[in-house]
Amino acid sequence: MEASVWVGAVFGLVGTGVGGALSIWSAAAAQRQQAAHAREERRQVRASAAVEAALTELFEIQRDARRAGPDSETRRHQLHERVLNIQVLMQRVPDAALRDWVREATVFMPLSPAGDTRTWEDRRVDRMYLCADAIAALGAYLRVESTPARVGRVEAIRALWPFPDIGSDRETIFWEAED
Repeated sequence: MEASVWVGAVFGLVGTGVGGALSIWSAAAAQRQQAAHAREERRQVRASAAVEAALTELFEIQRDARRAGPDSETRRHQLHERVLNIQVLMQRVPDAALRDWVREATVFMPLSPAGDTRTWEDRRVDRMYLCADAIAALGAYLRVESTPARVGRVEAIRALWPFPDIGSDRETIFWEAED
């Protein structure tokens, strides 16, 4: 056989090998990209489900606050349980600013700062404002909109506390008086 035949055969084999390797590499890269996309999609589905469940809890808190009636141990316990549920649900949300926003709003709902002179009715109305604030932020997240500005009443509620910024979950501890 002539050298040109051998050269052609070698180039053909090398070309086939390179083509096969590139094909395998591109298939593996596409599979990795699809797996990453699927993980991100599952994470977003879990986050959306958590936000929807948190919204349900917030609407329940708001509904309970709209109902007139005296404060009771049962109502306080139920509020604490709902706030705890919201805190747990928010851990699935990847947006740290949203987690902090909702955590601040919900933490202020069942607690009163030292020297608080608000009546039960005032605290009940404030709870409705805090719910509305958290609901607006969570709704904006679901609609992929920017978080709305806080209303003046919510800023006034936050100003009742002796610290201007409660920080992240790892930076803040609240003590509650035992009844």
